[in-house]
Amino acid sequence: MNELLQRTAAEMTKLKFPCSCGKTHTVDIENVRIGSNILAAVTEPLQSFANDTVLLVADVNTYEAGGKEVEAILSQAFRLQKVIFPDKHLVPDEKAVHRLEEAVNSSTTAMVAVGSGTLNDLTRYVSWKTKIPYIIVCTAPSMDGYASMVSPLIVNGVKVTYPAVYPYAIVADIAVMKKAPLHMLHAGLGDIIGKYTALADWKMANLLYGEYYCETTVELVEKAIEKCVSSAAGIKERSTAAIGNIIEGLVLSGMCIGMTGSSRPASGSEHLLSHDWEMLGLMHGRETHLHGNQVAIGTEIILHIYQYLAELNIDEVLRAKKYQAVTREKWAKNLVQLFGDVAPEIMRRKEAYLSFEEAVREKNAQHIRGKWELLRKNVFLAMPSPQFYRETMARAGSTLAPADLKLDRESFRLSLITAKDIRERYGVLQLLEDLGILEDTVAMITDIYY
Repeated sequence: MNELLQRTAAEMTKLKFPCSCGKTHTVDIENVRIGSNILAAVTEPLQSFANDTVLLVADVNTYEAGGKEVEAILSQAFRLQKVIFPDKHLVPDEKAVHRLEEAVNSSTTAMVAVGSGTLNDLTRYVSWKTKIPYIIVCTAPSMDGYASMVSPLIVNGVKVTYPAVYPYAIVADIAVMKKAPLHMLHAGLGDIIGKYTALADWKMANLLYGEYYCETTVELVEKAIEKCVSSAAGIKERSTAAIGNIIEGLVLSGMCIGMTGSSRPASGSEHLLSHDWEMLGLMHGRETHLHGNQVAIGTEIILHIYQYLAELNIDEVLRAKKYQAVTREKWAKNLVQLFGDVAPEIMRRKEAYLSFEEAVREKNAQHIRGKWELLRKNVFLAMPSPQFYRETMARAGSTLAPADLKLDRESFRLSLITAKDIRERYGVLQLLEDLGILEDTVAMITDIYY
C-alpha cells in the first residue's frame, strides 16, 4: 500500500492488483503524460493508429487554447476529421452527444479531445458507445474527470451520470493549462477540496448500511487532496509546480473512480448541490459557474452541516419524532416548486429508493441513533471546518461564496432540500431527512448566507 501511495499518476497506468477491499483494481489507461511543453506527446499513444483517421474534438475556446497546435501536430501523421463545437458554453446534452456521434464514421479509429470537463465527458461517452478509443488533451486543471470512467450528461433536463470508459491516454501540458482563466484553476482546487465531504458521505454510508468501501482508494484520494491543498497559494501566481500538483491530484482522484467502479471516492452531497444549480441555470437560461467552482461552494455548505451534526443531541431529535412528518406530498411539492416540468423525471428516478411509511421511517431513524457515536467519532469530528475551507480557497485567490450563485433565498433553500434526489445514493442530506431535520438544518444554513 505504501508503495502504491508513492506512485505518480503516470506510474498508475496499466495497473492491476487485488485489494484488501475484495476487488481487483485496474487502471486501463495506456499512457499519462504531465509536464510542460509536451503537446507533441499526443502522437505517442497513437502510433498503433498511424496513417489512420483521427477525429479531433474541441470547442471554439479550446481550439484556440491548444486545439490548433494539436491539429498541426496530428496532421503530420494522420488523416484528420474534426468537430469544433461553436458553443462558447457547451452543454453536455442529447444534442451535443448526437452531433459528435454523427461525426464518427467507419474510417474513424481514434478520437482526440482538446478541452476539459464537458468535452471530455462527451467524448468519453461516445467512445464508450462506439468502442473507438479516445485521448484527452487537457486545457485546464479544472476537474477530476480526465481519468474517470463515468460521464455526467444532461438528459431531459436532469443531470445523469452514465457509465463510460477510461481515456486511452491523457496529455496534460502545464504550459497550456497555466494560461487558463483563473476561475478554471480555482475550479480544479474546488473539485478536489470537495473530496473531503465526498469521502465523508461514503464512510457514513459504509458505517450505516455496509455499502462497499475501499480504504486504498480513500488513501489515494486523500493524497490527492493533500497535494492540491498544499499548492493552493501557488495557484493565483500560476506557479508551474502548483498547476502540476493540481492536475496530478485531479488525475489520481479520477483514477479512483474507475478503480472502484463508482464515483463515490470523488463525489458526494457537494456534487449534488452543483448538479442542482446547473440544472436550474439551464432551466432558466442563466449562466452558471463551472462545476468545480460550484462544488467548492457546495463543500462549504456541507462542511457547515457536518459541523452541526458533530454537536447535535440525537436523543432530543428522536424524541421530537419529526421524521414522521416527512411525506410523499411534501417531497413532491418541493421538487415541483423548484424544478417545475423537470420534477416528474427526477421523481421517477428516485422514488423507488424512498419510503414514506411511518414504520420504515421509525426504523431508519432508530438505526441511525444506534450508529450515532460511531458516525460522530469517525465522520463528523474528522471533518475540516468551514473556516479551514475558506482559508484554503482564499490562499488560491478565490472569493466565491453561496451569494455568487445569484439565487433568490427560496430557490437556494429548495436547492439544499432537493439536491439529495438527483441521485439514488446515500449522503448526509438524506440522513438529515431520515431524522426529520432536513428542513430545519437547511433553514439554519440559509440564514447564514441570506
